[in-house]
Parts: sequence; structure tokens; C-alpha cells
Amino acid sequence: MPASAATAAVSSSQGDFGGGALHEVVITAQRRRENLQTTAISATVLSGSQLVQKGVFNIQDLQNASPSLSITPAGLTSSVNIRGIGLDSGSPSVVPGVAEYRDGLWQPPIVTSESLFDIASVQVLRGPQGTFVGENSTGGAIFINSRNPDFNGVHGYIELQQGNYSDTQLQGAVNLPMSHAWAARVAWDMEKRNSFFKDIGPASKVTPGAQLFGNPGSLKEKNVRVGLLGKPTKDLRILLKVEYDNANTGGYAYRPVPGTEYAPYASPNIWTLNYDTATQNKEYSLRPSLRIDWNIDGSGIDLRSITGDQYMWVHNIYDSDGTDSTLPGPPALAEYQAIIERPISQEFDLISPSGGRLRWVAGAFYLHDIREVVLTDTSQAVPAQVSPDLEQILQTAAAFGQVSYKIVPSLQLQVGLRYTHDWNEATTSSHVTINLGIPGVPPIYINQGGLETDSAVTGKVALNWTVDPQNFLYAFVAKGFKAGGFNAATATTPQKSFAPEVVWDYEVGWKGQFLDHHLMTSLDGFWDNYNNLQVNALIPATGQTSLLNTGKSVIKGGEAELRGRFGGLTMDMGAGYVNSRLGAINLVDTESLPPGVTAQALPQCASVSVTAGCFNYDPYLVSLNGDQNPYSPEWTFNAGLQYAIAVGQSGILTPRVNYSYLGSQWTTLFEKPVTDYLPSYGLWNASITYSLGRWSIQAYGLNLANKVYVTGQLAAGTNPDNEFLGNPRQYGIRITRSFGSE
Repeated sequence: MPASAATAAVSSSQGDFGGGALHEVVITAQRRRENLQTTAISATVLSGSQLVQKGVFNIQDLQNASPSLSITPAGLTSSVNIRGIGLDSGSPSVVPGVAEYRDGLWQPPIVTSESLFDIASVQVLRGPQGTFVGENSTGGAIFINSRNPDFNGVHGYIELQQGNYSDTQLQGAVNLPMSHAWAARVAWDMEKRNSFFKDIGPASKVTPGAQLFGNPGSLKEKNVRVGLLGKPTKDLRILLKVEYDNANTGGYAYRPVPGTEYAPYASPNIWTLNYDTATQNKEYSLRPSLRIDWNIDGSGIDLRSITGDQYMWVHNIYDSDGTDSTLPGPPALAEYQAIIERPISQEFDLISPSGGRLRWVAGAFYLHDIREVVLTDTSQAVPAQVSPDLEQILQTAAAFGQVSYKIVPSLQLQVGLRYTHDWNEATTSSHVTINLGIPGVPPIYINQGGLETDSAVTGKVALNWTVDPQNFLYAFVAKGFKAGGFNAATATTPQKSFAPEVVWDYEVGWKGQFLDHHLMTSLDGFWDNYNNLQVNALIPATGQTSLLNTGKSVIKGGEAELRGRFGGLTMDMGAGYVNSRLGAINLVDTESLPPGVTAQALPQCASVSVTAGCFNYDPYLVSLNGDQNPYSPEWTFNAGLQYAIAVGQSGILTPRVNYSYLGSQWTTLFEKPVTDYLPSYGLWNASITYSLGRWSIQAYGLNLANKVYVTGQLAAGTNPDNEFLGNPRQYGIRITRSFGSE
């Protein structure tokens, strides 16, 4: 369990006790610093200290602190969805619908499990962000901003944590002004934790000297970030950051879904694994970013450049069935998977001064992302094959702008537009070979070469009304789109493209500030028309499963958030309601087909009489009209309460309790109760912190009720159905020492 992202235990408790008003919440999603309470965006913004207070230590934890957000592990990637829109396909041809940015750099949907450390803020934006984020934000966007160096002297913190499961973590940061014009900040995070599971399978009995990998679900993590801030002139600001992350979990820890084929081979103890292969999951990333801000000749117009050249590497070996039972067909003791990804990006922004009736932003963006994939079934722990099975190139070029004009002092019109052009390409020399495991049937050779290009105009039109200093109303229409792609060509079928998804979002909202800024509220309602859904579906004419566009969905609902501070009492709450309904969609229920049919890719028979070499799919054609979107929980809720109590002349004792609820959700369109369902669950966390001067000591507990709950699934409907469990009860002590002054 990762520790704090800042000196939260000291600074937040002392600040909360004074009984002062709530601080202004700053959001930077529109390329300038704005007050969230007077900005037409539905968003949750959490500071580094608030992340710790609410028990948010990595991206997946965010769903316990932000309404309408669902993040479910699915092996290599996580399905991140906001309001039921995002990513529910593991295909490399599909881009995510919720964009993640770290220090201004777009992140691919891999290497997303590392800890959040030394964080300034996390901003979760709900709904299409078609102007500033672009094509991969139909569901929303997540911005993670780490702390920057400053010129406020030498200061920082060091933190040590010790918890159950031998969880040991050392984290800290130091800020170092080097001159009047340059300053540096170094932050680090190291953690080692035993697995929540015990593996009793044959692989665990290999002698230590021969066992290359193992201990699935454990954690060894090392992260470091170095920042350099320069102000060589009063009009020029340079910020360079380099972050290195290294995580090793020993392999994925999952179990067969109860009621499925391999469930009888699993241990009856849910925290016991029974793997027959060695496992591994290693992730590396290197994230250099360079941001340059130049106030042009002191005019107040800011020219900004953000440059990134990232490198990410993932290496997995996992037991496909999650048991010590051999899969049907030829032996396949382990499945090997490696991905290398290198996103290179550049953005330029031209930003007007913040004052006056007219404000504007204009910008351009380019992304070149290369992904190499190796997928191999092998009986070797480390296969000899190292060349990529698939090399994919994603390129995006965009130009965007937004104009805000105050028609009268209290009424503002905003118009934003973005033009995006995408290239989604796989080289013709790449390939995937699939062994079907059918006697007498040779492996299938798939040529992955292809190219799909898409262009779109997206944006937003908003009308914002400042009723009085305490009340802000807004209404807008926004459009978002998610780029299309292509299906691989085979010896019998040509390449076939699928088109972009398009979302039209109609939204109204109210934000209020009351009791002399001691209480802040926000409330929004939305109606989304979600068209051209990209789904994996079987095409009867060919008998092959492909990505295609089908039907539409209507999603409606609302969110509410509240923050309050009254003396030593601090509270927060967030709730979301999402009603998602699919339109007239008819698909072949591939999860009900007899075994082996999809592997053979049998075409539809010309008549009801089934003959050799074909199959009648008509009895398996189902209507999905009115069903719920995948990864779309109807209700989400979170709340926190703490009270700061004076102890002696300068000590502060702060107990805190958090509760979060995530509603039930389906993981596929076919909504099978056994294999495709994630039940709802609620979690209780608590902590008690004693602060005295620069020292603090905190006792924490996560999942206090020791709730057993399922967080996600791996390869449901393709390989054996497996599921991930949420963390059991964790508890421990965290000691923090700050130094210097800020």
C-alpha cells in the first residue's frame, strides 16, 4: 500500500484545525489556472494531501474518490471508464476513451499501476473533452500533476511506513534552490510488500536457485523523479522533469471465476493460488518532459511548449487457467507477453491574459506512438522468440482553440473547436501465429498490416452565468470522438476498418459557495448520445470475430459533490448516478457457442442444415436493446469525515473515516451472470494522526471490514475466465518528518 504523496499528515491536519474557510480549488484543464467553482467543467480535483486522506495511492484507487468513475484491472491494461464510456477492449487497435496525462504528457493504457508520490493534484474530468484533450476523451480525462521545484528555500519531507504483509515503504522529497534563477526537486518512492496470496502450485516448489520468477501479487517498486525549474529572465520559465518507475509484482494474481470450467481445480481458500507455471509481471517507464513558458515581450500573452519522449516496457509470463490443471489441446505451460511503447509528443499553446472580457487559447498537438507486441504460447519460462509479432504506429495531429467572451459582466459565452487527424497503422511485415490446438489443423498466420485514417471536428459551446458571488450556473454542448482502427487481414479475409465512436454531451450544472466559503457544492446533469460503439463481435458470414461499429447508446445521469469545514470538522462527499441503455443491437452470443466454433472460424451455413465446414449461428443471435453499457455502474458514492482535536499547546489529534461504494457492473455486452458480472461493494477506511511540530505519526487501516470483492476480470470469453480480487484488510503505521519551510 503506497504511502503519502506529500507531507499530508503534518500540513493537512494543522491546516484543517484552524477553522478557516475552504481554499479555492484550482483546475488547469483549459490551459490556464481557473477556479473550479466558476468553470463549466464537471470535475473532481484532489490535492496530494487529500489523496492520502481518502486512501488514494494509485490510479485504481481514484474510483473510490471520484463519482461515475470505474477502473477495473484486466491484466496488461485496466478498463478505465467514466459515465460508462472509455475502454472495454484489450485490442491494440482500440485507443482508450479516457485520456490520462502525467505532467502534461499523454499516457498509453499500459504501465498504469505505479504509485502516486509527491503529487500536487489529480484532476478527474467527466464527459467529452473534445477541445483541449481531443480524440481519446469521449468519457473524460485524468490529469496527474507532480509537485514542482520552487525558490522557497530548502525543504521537503521523509516518510517511513510499516504495515502487515511485511509492507515497508520509504518515501520523500527535497527541494533545493541552487541560485536566484534555478531550483531542483528530487522525490523518491520505494516499497516492498509480500503477496496477499500464497501460491502452492508446482511452480512454487522449484528450488530457489532454479526459479526465475514467481510470488504472484507481491510488490517491489522503485520510483524516482527529478525536477529542474529555471527562470533565467522574468518572462521565461523552464521546467524539466525526468521520472523513472520500476515495478515487479511477481505476476498477476487471479483465480478462476466460480462456476466456470477451471474453478473446481482452484483451492477452496480464496487467498491460495495453485499455479503450475512460473509467473512474472515487470513494468518499466522513463518519462522525460520539458515545459517552456514565455511571456511574449511582457505582453501577458503566454507561449507554451510541452515536449515528451517516453519509453515504456512491460514483460509478463502468466498461467492462463490460474490452476495446476493443463489446458485442453497441446501443452502450454506459460503464456509470454511483452510490450514496448514509445510515445513522442509535442504541444504548443498560445494563451491570452486572464483579465478582460475576451480570453482565448490556440494550440497545436502532435503524437507519434510506436508499440511493439510479442505474444507467444510456450512451454519455456523465457521463450527464444524476441522479435515483435505486431508493430503498431499511432499518429495524431491536431489544431485547437477556445474563445471566451463576457457578453455582460455576469454572462460568458465559450466556444471551443478542435480538428484532429489520426493515422493508425501496423507494418506489413508484422504477424501473429495462432496455434488452434485442433488435430490436423495447422496454425493460422495473420498478417497484421493495415492503415486506418480518421479526421474529425470536435469541441464545446458553453454559456456561463455568475448569478452572484455564491452561485454559478452553466450549460453546454460538447462533442468527443474516439479514433477508429482496422482488423487484421488473413488468408481468407481482407483488412476491414472500423469507424470512430462519437459522443454528443448535453450538460447543465450549478456550483455554490455558502457560509462564508465554509461549504462548497456542485451539481450537474448530463445526457449523452453515444454512437458507433466499437465492439468485438462475431460476423456470421465469415465466422470470425472482429472489431466493428454497431448501434448506439443513451447515457444520462448526474453527479453531486460537497466539501465543508467547520472549526475542526472537515467533510467531503461525492455521488454519481449513471443510467446507460444500449440501442437496437443484435449480435451473436459468442459466450454461448459450443467449444471450438470460434477457433475454427466456421462461416454461416447457407441453410438450416448444418454441414461440414459451416455453422448455423441463428439460434445464438441475441438482442441487446435496453441492456446496460459495460463498465457502467449505476451508483457510485464516496464520503469522508475528520475532526482535528487540540492536544496540549501544539499537538493535534485527527481521526478520519472514509466510505466508498461502487455499484455492480457488467464486463461484456452479453451480461452473463456467472462470467461477466462484478457485484457492487462498499469499503471502509480509517486513520488517526497525531501531529506535533514537524513530526506526525499515523495509524491507518484499509478495507477495515476485510470485505472480499472482485475488482476485474482477465480475458473473459477468450481464455479461461479469471477474476481479480480487491486487497484484503491492510493496516500499519506511517511516520513523517518534514524539514525546512515552504
